[in-house]
Amino acid sequence: MENSVDKQCMTAWLEEFLPNTFVECENTPINETTIFVYEINHLFDWVKVNRLRKNYPNNIIVPIVAEHLTYSTSIAIELNLQALLIKPLHKSKFLRIVKKLYSSLTEKQAHKLTMLELSQQIPQDHTSPFREAFLRRLIRGEIENEQEIIQAASFLSVDHIPNIVFLIQGYMIIDENHPKVIDANRTITSIFRKHFTNKASISFLNFERYLLLLMRIPSNYTSFKHWSEGVACLLEVIAVLKRDYNIHLFMGIGDVYQQPMQVYHSYSQARKARKKPSVDNLHVRYYADLTKNEHLQKALAYIEEHYDEQLVLCDVANYINFSPAHFSRLFKKETGRNFVDYVAFTRILKTLPFLRKYDYTIDKISTSSGFNTSNYYSLTFKKHVGISPSEYRNTKEILFK
Repeated sequence: MENSVDKQCMTAWLEEFLPNTFVECENTPINETTIFVYEINHLFDWVKVNRLRKNYPNNIIVPIVAEHLTYSTSIAIELNLQALLIKPLHKSKFLRIVKKLYSSLTEKQAHKLTMLELSQQIPQDHTSPFREAFLRRLIRGEIENEQEIIQAASFLSVDHIPNIVFLIQGYMIIDENHPKVIDANRTITSIFRKHFTNKASISFLNFERYLLLLMRIPSNYTSFKHWSEGVACLLEVIAVLKRDYNIHLFMGIGDVYQQPMQVYHSYSQARKARKKPSVDNLHVRYYADLTKNEHLQKALAYIEEHYDEQLVLCDVANYINFSPAHFSRLFKKETGRNFVDYVAFTRILKTLPFLRKYDYTIDKISTSSGFNTSNYYSLTFKKHVGISPSEYRNTKEILFK
């Protein structure tokens, strides 16, 4: 215990509740049952608890978890711990735990395989609770120093720490000619692992509406799009899932960051890229392809805001004080699409929620999103999405649970 006040309180409560029953000890007695009380002030403290569990399988461990780490308490379940406490300590809750433990003190605990032992047997490209908790903190930017990276080596080697993030969403087309996919999430991750075996280390994190693919690509590449072997594998994964399982994936891809504590930037970038029109592949959108030109960013924001109006190139050019000719050339250079195509694609993206969540007619959706006719909307939709609006409406969104 780092907190001496909490330690004194627990000692006093124990003596009051069961006088002359517990003895405080620095070293573990060989022939007596010991209760380890361990403060969890850092995520890595769970690894230390796990080592205790391994070295003293027949004893009892009670973690006391700091408030900012309550999200990690599920690890206690994975470790089969009998009890846990969360700060601040309360006498009534503490004594309730003591009663529970005291009743089982005489029972020998059967040795159970710990998560650390399991993690040593499970390949590094699979996810253990420690690894998953660390990766979630990594992509949220919560890793504060290199010491945490070093400490993570007990359950995640340096070669498996990701340097790029993919945000994946998708849907399934229900078709009698294709086998029904029972678990789309498992199918997707399995196909990815199969194609990237011996090419890159990959991990996955589920966020219900989307799947995060965390990858470590060769360090000599500054962008995934420059790694031709990786791009070929990715496109093959997309093609296989589409051809064999009727699973259509769409993803945003962030930049590469060699410093682990910077990887959260790649996650943020992948989120932004996923929402933008693609350049040359419907299924893949790179953050690196998004314009960094402030004038174009202002123009694109204007298109996003006024997509349901009659947008004309001249009007948007005037909005940012550019001549139409210069604006048209710069727009094509920075976005990879001409103005009309970009506006149409943006409108298509805006209509997707209305097709899936509401019963609006195609005609109403098309006119409310800036298209002149429902036929033009349907033709444009199929051009950019690959299926008609009616077919998209009957697809099933993949949830990654």
